[in-house]
Amino acid sequence: MAADEPADPYPSHRFVVDIGTDERLGFAAVRGLSVRVEVAPDEAETGASDTGDSPWWDFGDWFDQYRESLPSTERRRTQSPNLQLQRGVGDDTTLWDWLQEWVAGTVKPRTVHVILLDGAGRPVRGWRCLAATPVEWSGPELVADRSGVATEELELAHEGLEAVSDLSAWRDEGDGDPE
Repeated sequence: MAADEPADPYPSHRFVVDIGTDERLGFAAVRGLSVRVEVAPDEAETGASDTGDSPWWDFGDWFDQYRESLPSTERRRTQSPNLQLQRGVGDDTTLWDWLQEWVAGTVKPRTVHVILLDGAGRPVRGWRCLAATPVEWSGPELVADRSGVATEELELAHEGLEAVSDLSAWRDEGDGDPE
C-alpha cells in the first residue's frame, strides 16, 4: 500500500491495556475512551457572577447568542467518563488487589495505556488515562442454569485522556511505555 493511501479501519478486538504493572493482563472490553468539551459563558455575557450556586456550564438563554462566537480557551473544559476494564475471572487477582491497595492508601494513582493494534499485532493508535484510580470493582453474575464466562470489571476514575502519538517504545519492545 502506498503511503498516501488511507488505511482500512483497525479491528476493535485487537488491543493491549497496560495498567502499570509488570504483568501483562488480557481484557475482553474497554469502555469510556471519550472526551467531551464543555464551554462556559463568562460573566460579561451572562450578567451573572460566580456565586457557586449554579454549575459553571449552566446553559441558560445565553446559548443562542453565544454559539456563533468562538469562546476563549479559559472557558473550555474537558470531561472524560470513567474507564471500564472487563476481563474473564481467573486465578489472577491483580484488579481486586489494586482496588484494595487504593482503599488502604498504599498505592498511588497510575497511568493506564490503551493501545490499539493492527491486524499484524503492531501498535497503531494509543490513549493514556492520567492518574487513574479504581473506583468500583464488579464481580461475575453467577447463574446456575446458564453457561458463560465469569467476568470482572474494574472502573477507573482518571484526570484526563490523552492521545499517544509516539508508539515507538511499544513497536520496539512490545510492552514499553509510549511516553
